[in-house]
Amino acid sequence: MSNTNTYTADVIPYLVSYHDTFGNLPTSVIECTEGTGAYTCFGTNLKKKIEAAGGIEKLLRTFVGRGAKKKATKTAPTVEATVTKRTRPSRSKAAIAARAAQKAQAVETVSSNNPF
Repeated sequence: MSNTNTYTADVIPYLVSYHDTFGNLPTSVIECTEGTGAYTCFGTNLKKKIEAAGGIEKLLRTFVGRGAKKKATKTAPTVEATVTKRTRPSRSKAAIAARAAQKAQAVETVSSNNPF
């Protein structure tokens, strides 16, 4: 089994005439047109696929297997990664003193509201 569609312009008319003569294909394998592999198809399964495609020739030219259908539906969404740099508070002496004053003021307001 190869992963490429080997049906050439010469092979498809032969397969169509074989199907018209005998009612089935010479092999039970139909190859995917997307190149994802070959799939077994015979009996009522083949008849349903022919009816759904609209004829044996159209089926052989347009058949897409399960693997290609899964790939088409499983495309991962694109996510843009945004990296934000975390900024640290300033380390200058004035900034440290200002933050200490804010904390002291917050402690005083909490302790003044404390009934104990």
